Amino acid sequence: MVPFSLYVHWPYCTFLCRFCAFSKARVPAKGVEHERITSALLKELRTSLAPHKDKVLQSIYFGGGTPSLAQPRNIAQIIEAANSLVPLASDAEITLESNPTSAEVGKMRDFKQAGVTRYSIGIQTLDDRTLARMGRLHTGAEGLAAVDRARALFPGKVSFDMIFGFEGQTLDQWQKELETVLKHADNHISVYQLTVEPGTPLFRDRNAQRVVLPSGDLSAQMYESAVEMCTAKGFRHYEVSNYAVPGSESMHNMGYWQGRQWVGIGPSAHSRFIDPSSNQRISSARLPDIQRWAQHCEKFGHGTAKSTVISDEDAKQEAVVFGLRMLDGITDRRFAGVSGGQSLKDYLHMDRVQQYVDDGYLLWNSADAKLAPTERGLE
Repeated sequence: MVPFSLYVHWPYCTFLCRFCAFSKARVPAKGVEHERITSALLKELRTSLAPHKDKVLQSIYFGGGTPSLAQPRNIAQIIEAANSLVPLASDAEITLESNPTSAEVGKMRDFKQAGVTRYSIGIQTLDDRTLARMGRLHTGAEGLAAVDRARALFPGKVSFDMIFGFEGQTLDQWQKELETVLKHADNHISVYQLTVEPGTPLFRDRNAQRVVLPSGDLSAQMYESAVEMCTAKGFRHYEVSNYAVPGSESMHNMGYWQGRQWVGIGPSAHSRFIDPSSNQRISSARLPDIQRWAQHCEKFGHGTAKSTVISDEDAKQEAVVFGLRMLDGITDRRFAGVSGGQSLKDYLHMDRVQQYVDDGYLLWNSADAKLAPTERGLE
């Protein structure tokens, strides 16, 4: 059976981080309409998964927003409904994102009982002043405590996020933070450079020179420190921003990078799949406004804003670009899934590939017909 994935977007947050550009909204003063949002998600789920009953769900990912603000019983409803439409694989990975506030941490056991198998926590930094400046409502100590609690409930299935490049951060501070969090780490860590996205408060602050971020050279040193320190602790740098004990890579995210089909439900969620009726590759996006999305789900069974056909050339380009985000790279066999049988060697400009090989950025294995980045190439 064809492997498939489901992304579920829960749009609400109790606070809005100054750097975040994801689709989200602050919890309304009257509270979240949990039953209405869940009902809309279930309607969209049934409409979207119905054509894919011949596939198998390898992963479900609850992202946001802050999906740990959802009610565990509603998470269970979504998992059960998905499984009734497209069967879950016996080793299916079901991830839920969380912030390390006490209210959310207290629900961990309930989420496990709901069917969640993997827990991802947004620590971001251990520096309390930076957390406060960025609009977050937890401390560094609370972040570490959340990881420890999650490890007790989801052993071998806990990930957390760290960000480097905050205002005033030094290389020494970053290395000390990493040294501390690595003592609490389970089997997976995501490390991101702070990005300044248009439309965010951080973007406006930087443009008004109210914030001065570390230089490019310093950020590069922070990145290199993360690679060195994480790999020294047994984590493999398997993707640009991700590290895992071998065998503990994020199955869901690997699906994106390897070109697996997926359906996304919820406001602003994206999907990429092959339409069974037309055999065309489709890219679609849901409406971003929560109320409009819910109304469309109630009326039409889905809140799709747009749907486009992915051309063969775009599919091939994406396969190479996403494949080169991973240390394992891309093979002819995987490329053939989108190329109609065309080989990597025939598709790529091999003289340019060889130049990158000579410069130490890429590896080309002619025997296995595999193209992969070096560690230097991932930077």
